[in-house]
Amino acid sequence: MELRFLGGASEVGSLGLVVRDQGRTLLFDYGLTPTDPPTYPRPAPTNLDVAFLSHAHLDHSGMTPVLSRLPKTRLVATPVTVAVADLLTKDALKVARLEGYLPAYAPSDIHALHNRFAAVDRHATFRHHGIEVELTPAGHIPGATMLLYRGEHDVLFTGDLQTIPTHLVGGAEPVEADVLVMESTYAGREHPDRRETERKFLAKVAETIERGGKVVVPAFAVGRAQEVLMTLAGSGYTTYLDGMARSVNEIYLAAPEYLADARRFRRALESVHVVEHAGARKKALQDADVIVTTGGMLDGGPVLYYVGELYRDPRSSILLTGFQVEGSNGRQLLEQGTLTIDDTTIRPLGDVQKFDFSAHAGHSDLVRLARETRASTVVLMHGDHREALRDELQAFCEVILPANGRPFSL
Repeated sequence: MELRFLGGASEVGSLGLVVRDQGRTLLFDYGLTPTDPPTYPRPAPTNLDVAFLSHAHLDHSGMTPVLSRLPKTRLVATPVTVAVADLLTKDALKVARLEGYLPAYAPSDIHALHNRFAAVDRHATFRHHGIEVELTPAGHIPGATMLLYRGEHDVLFTGDLQTIPTHLVGGAEPVEADVLVMESTYAGREHPDRRETERKFLAKVAETIERGGKVVVPAFAVGRAQEVLMTLAGSGYTTYLDGMARSVNEIYLAAPEYLADARRFRRALESVHVVEHAGARKKALQDADVIVTTGGMLDGGPVLYYVGELYRDPRSSILLTGFQVEGSNGRQLLEQGTLTIDDTTIRPLGDVQKFDFSAHAGHSDLVRLARETRASTVVLMHGDHREALRDELQAFCEVILPANGRPFSL
């Protein structure tokens, strides 16, 4: 059995893993890194039998439309992942047009991919011409799965995972495997207690509103925006939602079995005011206590309008809820106190604070999951601090730190 990473081995982004076994060629995830312009993984093999998609985020799904050009490849994912990935890849094309760079695929590729999808439930097994892959929930976001390939060795590919339950989804459900290919985004780092994070977040919201300010919450459209809305539910604050999260909410509402508590999610949305079009943003600014809006790293989307209107108000706050990649407006805001809108650098006068609403497992949770799988070999991917995790895992298993483009055998 031979494994080769097309991307995402020692970095977070552009993930793609090729597995060759018993005359079969499989691909697990095929993403891009949404920098400006995006960076891409190595080309996928042209003789792919089946491709599997763990979840919809662009660093895992962003290059899947290219697979529609291959002669026979099928793409397997949960129905929720299929729907959200379609939304995100179309949006990536829109961003490419706005930013003026050449995208890796065309709208026709996304359309052609629809005929290649095989939608499989999160607890089901995909079988095709002797290939057998079991899906099991990964936590992280609705529809996310770990993928267990049964071959010469049983290989469990985690995609992104979260072991603790959140408002939106339950925790990962690990299964036993010979080899564990595990994400390591938070290797060497732990998350603060989630309930305490939410308490501090709500306290900062209350403090801002009490002094007459407004709260802008930049949030990723898939997963994070929904977590924030559920955290705010019942607070009594007038909350507005703007951006792609509106469409994602509709997908989640249509698949209640993929949510931790579908009734609670629906109730949380009932009190949210949705900004239906750009012209309604002035009303949101006037009426809202809290505005939850894309994009999560302040590099584009409606958030730039709201920040541009409020940055002179020292009473207002910008509350970040996700990782801010190096080079992003969000990272610039955290480190320098400034951000750039239309080539103009501004310095918000109000508070800026980051809260850890991460959908990834922390270091100790990753170690615990590795033990639960009873894997004799662990391959660490999708992280830039893998050595910290390797050092602890080596006490009970062999650990491999792969490099992009370099095949290795099991």
